Amino acid sequence: MNRRSPGPWRILPLLVVLPAACESSGDVTPYGLRAVVDDSAGITIVENAQPAPDSRLPWHFGEQPSLSIGSVGSGEADQLFRVTDATRLPDGRIVIANTGSNELRVFNTDGSHAGTWGGRGEGPGEFTSYSPSAVALWPGDSVAAANPWASRLSLFDGDGNHGRGVRLDTSLRNVVDLLPDGKIFTSGGGGLEPTMTGTTGLVRSNAEWGILAADGTLHASLGKFPGSEFWATFGSDGSIQGGRPHPFGRGTLGAVWGDLVAIGVQDSYEIKAFAADGSLVRIVRREGDPESPTRADQDAYWERRYADLPKEERIERLNEVRDMPLVDAYPAFAGIMADRAGYLWVREYRGAAWTVFDPEGRIQGLVETPPGLRIFEIGEDYILGWRYDELGVEYVQLRSLERAAG
Repeated sequence: MNRRSPGPWRILPLLVVLPAACESSGDVTPYGLRAVVDDSAGITIVENAQPAPDSRLPWHFGEQPSLSIGSVGSGEADQLFRVTDATRLPDGRIVIANTGSNELRVFNTDGSHAGTWGGRGEGPGEFTSYSPSAVALWPGDSVAAANPWASRLSLFDGDGNHGRGVRLDTSLRNVVDLLPDGKIFTSGGGGLEPTMTGTTGLVRSNAEWGILAADGTLHASLGKFPGSEFWATFGSDGSIQGGRPHPFGRGTLGAVWGDLVAIGVQDSYEIKAFAADGSLVRIVRREGDPESPTRADQDAYWERRYADLPKEERIERLNEVRDMPLVDAYPAFAGIMADRAGYLWVREYRGAAWTVFDPEGRIQGLVETPPGLRIFEIGEDYILGWRYDELGVEYVQLRSLERAAG
């Protein structure tokens, strides 16, 4: 369960100001300086310089997928529709969350169909609309699949038998990922807080993030973080009448990082890591100066977005977004996730490059994943992701990952 790429970063000198009560140490990592500050509250702060554009780690992905699941017009289980997630089981099988049919589809190591779990419905082991939204390993070699609209996590054994459902705290029903001990990293919704008043403006929700116990009850609150920016239209009474996501809107992203949970607000390049009890234990930062989009950048985005529409419809759509306000800056990064070796991966907002940090948060360099592949999971020697072709056919693909010494 892991879950966007525009602004170049200008290299800045790394300046670390150390409070009198703090202890610090610094050394040189492969591609930049870092400093670790351990303050009186026990929070480790890792300041990283921006890596040079050519600081590629000598890690290599297979030129071709070692496994590709997907077909066009077969009418069989490998014809995928609205895939939202996938995970690899210890025995090598791939479990795919196929939201279009409200199923988990399981495939053997040779790509053959091994079974289908779940289905559309509201009963035990069944999924409602837009579900299963995510899938992950549960302790004991079981598989957990998220059904946010029903506020439920469904658990299956390795043969696809439904074991039980975990009722999630309704205020924190969006499952981000699972911790190794079965605790559940989640987020929820919150009230809207307009950033400007009048007839139109940018708004962001405040969403609660937290950790649930294995039985779905609240274990630790992590606090509220800003949600995605979108353009809203207000009525005369100040209420929001409608809106649409901003193409360069910033939000908050999360991932499980070993036995910690990592949260990053896209306004700045800073990742906060929390222990399972909700305490902040680490802050990882990377230097950089995000650029701000111009009106020409925004117009160009919408021109690309609507390029294939009939002329009259395209003109109408472009007129609808002509007055959309600009955001202050591009998002500082596009995604965060951790691999099964404990490294933290933070995706650049443009392109397919990721900045990789070691398990302590020290920068290692850049890695570029295969273009067009949305990454679901990174193992020690593989990546698992999703792509679609020019016909819109969906594929879940496995590629090898070689972590060569550098």
